[in-house]
Amino acid sequence: MSKKKRQVGRPKEKNSIETTEVLTIALRSFAQLGYGGVSINSLAKKTGVADSLLHYHFGTKEELWKKSMMQAGSQIINSLEDIFNVLDNISGIEKLRIYIKKIVLFSASHPEFQQVVVQEVFSDSSRSNWLIEEVLKPVFAYMEDIVKEEQDKGTIKVIPPANLFSFIIGSIITFFARSYQMKKLYDVDCFDDDQVQNQVTIITDLIMDGLQTKKKAQ
Repeated sequence: MSKKKRQVGRPKEKNSIETTEVLTIALRSFAQLGYGGVSINSLAKKTGVADSLLHYHFGTKEELWKKSMMQAGSQIINSLEDIFNVLDNISGIEKLRIYIKKIVLFSASHPEFQQVVVQEVFSDSSRSNWLIEEVLKPVFAYMEDIVKEEQDKGTIKVIPPANLFSFIIGSIITFFARSYQMKKLYDVDCFDDDQVQNQVTIITDLIMDGLQTKKKAQ
């Protein structure tokens, strides 16, 4: 007797939660569809986890959105902490190079995080304010501290923070945020390993060459 084929459609509901997996799928959905285009029900279908379980473990849609963003943001924060704690004795200039490299690599591996950030910080909302305070500020703090220290030494040009940091972050993420445009215009796969490494080198050199004064870092 042949086995009955399972019908195509909603995946079989799971009785357990793989938190990391669920939050990763949720973040991708928010990036693709925007906050308004996602529901707990639609995520239940994508993850195969019952609506009731998603509500139980993650709360409301907004709480799920926050946890998905925090999961991604924590990865870059933890990565920076691990490196700078070990390499505490290197110069600020080298720390800034490492920071830029890390953000480029993170942007390449987590484009959905950057997409959601761009969606949210365009205007004033409870979500954008939470995102800025809880996720972006801690990530920016590393760069701000390094830049301030090097500016005091005279090794980095004094540029208003809003101009400087928007330029640095914008330069890093635009290549990946506009990956479809780059593919159509230049036939470049922005997420190819060679392209990512090329972007690391180009962006780091351009930013550092533009920022440094003639005075050498100590």
